Amino acid sequence: MPEIRELLVLHHSHFDIGYTHNQPTLLRWQQHYIDQALDMCEQTEAWDERDKFRWTCESSYPVLQWLQHASEADKARFKKFLANGQMALSGSLLHHTPLAGAAQLRRSLRHIDTLERELDTKVTTAIHHDINGVPWPYAQMMLDSGIDFFIMGINIHMGGLPRPRPNAFNWNVPDGRNLLTYNGEHYSLFGQYADVHIDSTDEIERGVNEYLKRFEGRDDYLFDFAYLTVTNIPLYDNNPPDQTLPALLKRFNDEDRGITIRYVTPEQLRERVLPYQAQLATERGDWTDYWNFGSGSSAREGRIARRAKSALQTAELVNAVLPETDSVYRSTTADAWEQVCLYDEHTWGWWGSVILPDAPEAGIQFGHKQHMAWQANSLASYLLGRKLETLAGNPLQSGPPAGVMLVNGSNVPVDYDLRLHPRATQPGNHLRSDRMHRLMVNEDHTHTEQSFGVVHLPPFSWRTLRIADLEPAAESQLITVDHGEVHGVHPGAIVGFDDIVRPARIETPSHICEIDQRSGRITSLVDKATGWQVLDQSSEYTLFQYVQESVDPSQLTNRAAYFPRDVDKGNLSISAWAEWRRRHRSFDKLVDWRIDRAAHSATLVFRFEAPGVEWLEQKFTFFDYQPQIDVVVSYNKDDTLTPEGTFLALPLNLEQGWGAHYDTAGQLTEVDAEQLHGVCRDFVTVDSVFDIHDGAHGVALGCPDAPLVQFGEFSFGRERQSVPREANPVVLAWPMNNYWDTNFPGRQPGFAEFRYSLHTHGSFDARQVAEFGARAAARVYNTVQIECTANAEGSLFEVVGDGIAVSDVSAAADGNGLVLWAHNVGAVATSGEIRFPGRGLVAAERVDVRERPLGADERGSVEASGHAVRVALGAHATVGVRVALQL
Repeated sequence: MPEIRELLVLHHSHFDIGYTHNQPTLLRWQQHYIDQALDMCEQTEAWDERDKFRWTCESSYPVLQWLQHASEADKARFKKFLANGQMALSGSLLHHTPLAGAAQLRRSLRHIDTLERELDTKVTTAIHHDINGVPWPYAQMMLDSGIDFFIMGINIHMGGLPRPRPNAFNWNVPDGRNLLTYNGEHYSLFGQYADVHIDSTDEIERGVNEYLKRFEGRDDYLFDFAYLTVTNIPLYDNNPPDQTLPALLKRFNDEDRGITIRYVTPEQLRERVLPYQAQLATERGDWTDYWNFGSGSSAREGRIARRAKSALQTAELVNAVLPETDSVYRSTTADAWEQVCLYDEHTWGWWGSVILPDAPEAGIQFGHKQHMAWQANSLASYLLGRKLETLAGNPLQSGPPAGVMLVNGSNVPVDYDLRLHPRATQPGNHLRSDRMHRLMVNEDHTHTEQSFGVVHLPPFSWRTLRIADLEPAAESQLITVDHGEVHGVHPGAIVGFDDIVRPARIETPSHICEIDQRSGRITSLVDKATGWQVLDQSSEYTLFQYVQESVDPSQLTNRAAYFPRDVDKGNLSISAWAEWRRRHRSFDKLVDWRIDRAAHSATLVFRFEAPGVEWLEQKFTFFDYQPQIDVVVSYNKDDTLTPEGTFLALPLNLEQGWGAHYDTAGQLTEVDAEQLHGVCRDFVTVDSVFDIHDGAHGVALGCPDAPLVQFGEFSFGRERQSVPREANPVVLAWPMNNYWDTNFPGRQPGFAEFRYSLHTHGSFDARQVAEFGARAAARVYNTVQIECTANAEGSLFEVVGDGIAVSDVSAAADGNGLVLWAHNVGAVATSGEIRFPGRGLVAAERVDVRERPLGADERGSVEASGHAVRVALGAHATVGVRVALQL
């Protein structure tokens, strides 16, 4: 290892939207910090290059807000100090959680155009401090946006990291390119090691020498410098520039103590690392986040935010083909996406939310966080309503509607059991604002129970049906229901141990399900296509069995049971998970059960008494027209402040050595094989689907409402370096927990409901699993058409090609056409066509994340061909396509 000659120090304000101050206050302070930094740049501008003050804007969101109010003189100052290397920007908008999907991650990088235009600069670096990881496709998006150097500064409190750190490596992204990445120390460590608040150069020398001991014997570290960041303690987060630090560091350097300490910007660090890129190790896989279990502490709001995204993407799809010129619509779209991004940011609220849950600041900050989800959802509902009314051609006011319109905005075909909202057939006045209000943005079944048949909807399609032609569907003969036989007890009643003669049974074209009426256990689930018994029948758990996890009362019952906070400086880069004893309890009593029949489905309903809830209800719906099983779990949660997790267990009959995949920001990722070493393997955050499989069978779990999943065993806090593959694993849907010990809310009492979808299959096929995930997340929007003289159907566009998934369709940012994203799910190159029925094609080109033109390369190409766009995609590649259509 070369001798360390310099210590490079990056000075920044760690950007938490909350935690230290309430959100509106801190956003204004962050703008003031930019002004203070500019002043300090001026004050040290004439100093030697070695000693000049340098400030890095860690996230761009405060900069964008500053630009809205800055004078031309202040913008000129910012430009000047960017040019001379005293000010610096980061390409990251804010610090995302893995709740962020591909569409919003792409949008979060488009602001780079604004920064470069307004500040006359080029952004090539991005920073994420504090968070424990980012979705794998985000690295690919950064490269596509012009970022070629990425800095991480993980906080290991209740987390983990790829080791060893600090060091640089080449992060190999899904399509095979490399993103140069510096895996840095936890932010603020220079101030902590050097105790800069003491204002002593002796203390700085002591602290620096202590830190440099960590490099002894590090043959893998190639650089002659060390790199740390500094904040202004006692504000580790949301801190201003340190007014006294420049003079202190200059004094230290003037004393010639054997090492030079320099302020550094991300660009300057990039220049020091770049010459070594070819010698650095290459690591491929997802940087799976340890922290996002905290999102389970506000599960209801998370569900609302996820549904907002679904509605937003459908609205964007329709608007891409039928664009609005209304400035209110465009600004509302930007506001809705901004609120989605703010909700998915990594800070939930006040630092004392758990230890002082009833303090005013805890309520204030979480109220602001909740508002982000609610605001996004409300704005998305408005936008979707506007676009569906446009698509239907409805007037502002009318008499009763003549038709019903169904819209499938997903990239997979969907079969939809048609129901009608009661208002659809009521006489009298009908208003657009009332129709928009009734859209199914947040509800799954707001319509009448009467089915009017199953309607097939291709991808990106719509269909209108005359209400007068609709006829109630007859009960399907493809479903058989047997309530079982008991000794003299009516069907559906709770029976005793010796009462059952024959178990209850539901059979559909795809599954046979048997139920023990005594206990509320599903004792058997058979996949008829393969004859596979899905369940591990020897398990203590049954299908989707409710489990409450808590700390064993014999151990500490607070959060220190699994993460003690007495970590000293010498241990700051070593995770400190504790061995903690768990207590698992399930439902106490089956209160009631029944089987409800509908024309094309049968729903098994259980109601239980269970720990941690006032009541618990589970609904399992089996269909005659699709092989999936929908599961809806609802309960009224107790007000619990002690550590508690809520799980739904799936005990599976799989062979030893099973594999698993999950999708993150749309990329299907293999557990272990496609995860970086040292990242989280205790749970995953699922964008839409988790799949577990052996060589012959598997189960895909769709998670549209609640994204957290554990697998193999109860594994929170185990810090697994690899996942054991014992036979008969348990998959654990994990809708709620309150395990965080700081800024996440410590309680979430009241009603909660979550939907899951279950699909059993044969051998693993990545494309089929990706399609099921998209189908599980898909929402068919059901509205009315006022004038409907005949049934009609159409597609906004069509995709022809094996393994091509098109998503994130929106009007181009500059108003010139539309932009869509084509993704190759598979590991081999593929090609296909995108067609626009009834629309003439003017031009098509490949674009990057910032919608800049790109030529063809090994990752893909785009070509206009007649009335279609021809797209070629390399393995796991994602290509942006800009299309101009005739008006």
